[in-house]
Amino acid sequence: MKALAKLHSKKGIWMTECEKPTVGHNDLLIKIHKTAICGTDMHIYQWDEWAQKNYPSTNGRWP
Repeated sequence: MKALAKLHSKKGIWMTECEKPTVGHNDLLIKIHKTAICGTDMHIYQWDEWAQKNYPSTNGRWP
């Protein structure tokens, strides 16, 4: 599956291929058709001081 990931310690974000996550008994795997960006995503893309604390990372939100 495709994912946006912060692979390098510089400005930008990269599309990557990764394995589908394992779906457990109480889990659900959904297909995303559209998405949006937020302020956190912009910090990560711009690679400012705030974003440099958690590298490398794959973008997304989980409960």
